[in-house]
Amino acid sequence: MQLNRSLIIKLLVVLGGLLIIGLVVYALIPRATIVFAVAPQEITVVINGNEHTVKNGDSVNVAPGEITLELKRDEFESYGETFVLENGETREVLAALEPLTEAARQLLLNNGSQIIIERIGANAVEQGAEALEAEYPILLDLPINERFYTILICESERKDAKQGDLAVCVRLYEPQARQAALNTIERRGYSLDDYEIIVQDFSYENLQQQASD
Repeated sequence: MQLNRSLIIKLLVVLGGLLIIGLVVYALIPRATIVFAVAPQEITVVINGNEHTVKNGDSVNVAPGEITLELKRDEFESYGETFVLENGETREVLAALEPLTEAARQLLLNNGSQIIIERIGANAVEQGAEALEAEYPILLDLPINERFYTILICESERKDAKQGDLAVCVRLYEPQARQAALNTIERRGYSLDDYEIIVQDFSYENLQQQASD
């Protein structure tokens, strides 16, 4: 009986040691994680040539480095991207596949898929706003409302302007306030040379004159 107890204790010690070694080895293996936020709710994903079936919210562990993936499902247009993952990094892949048939469109008519589609739309709006702020930093300070003028963003009036090009509009309620408005822009740390400045006369006299013409 004593021998059996001793043997059992030794076995437990050995098993415990093997478990610890296994955990240490597992912790030392380089890995990264991809979390999938996808619509439709179940897709096939090919990661560096290895195919997986994932559902919305699933995660897949991968080796760090360059990752090439393709998301696909029958009756949907495939989507792919390539990126680099560092050891220990977790990256979310947010994607909604484009339906090619009516049956595919029906698979998107559920709360889970609609949440993904809404997130993608919100991200696009946020990225668009960030791009505008990078190109037009003055947006962070506009509009500026003063007694005799207002400074705000407006569409460009340049002949070579492209769709989406913006300008800084200075609306004057007193014509003499023009220089004060321009000085305000410069005091905020912005150069007049960096922007298309459009001065608009909103004075009472000018509006009256326009009405009579």
